[in-house]
Amino acid sequence: MNLNDVFDLVSKTADENYTNLRKLTDLNLKVWDQLAGKQMEVMKLYLETGNKQVELAKDAKRVDELYSKQAELARELGEQLIERNQQVMEILNKSREEYKDWVEAGTAQAKSRMEQVSQVKAHKAA
Repeated sequence: MNLNDVFDLVSKTADENYTNLRKLTDLNLKVWDQLAGKQMEVMKLYLETGNKQVELAKDAKRVDELYSKQAELARELGEQLIERNQQVMEILNKSREEYKDWVEAGTAQAKSRMEQVSQVKAHKAA
């Protein structure tokens, strides 16, 4: 193996490393975007619930009516929050698998490069 072959190997390794880092960046951005979206949905739920609370207080004729409507509103909010929590868990589970796949692909690629380098060293020693 000559010097050009070594430079080709180094260049190919650098290109693959760049591609792998790009994949990681894309994965990080996708996960962040999904989680930020869920956070915005939750904040919107809180704001909407707050607005509904104001409307309830404004329109209520009796205290017991207000309390029962507030309890219903709290139940609805709780159900919606549980649903969003489940969606976040799904995002995290899926992203865990995607990160695992990324690590495994990188490990296999590194192993392949190490084998190529060891072949070069063995060839030089012979």
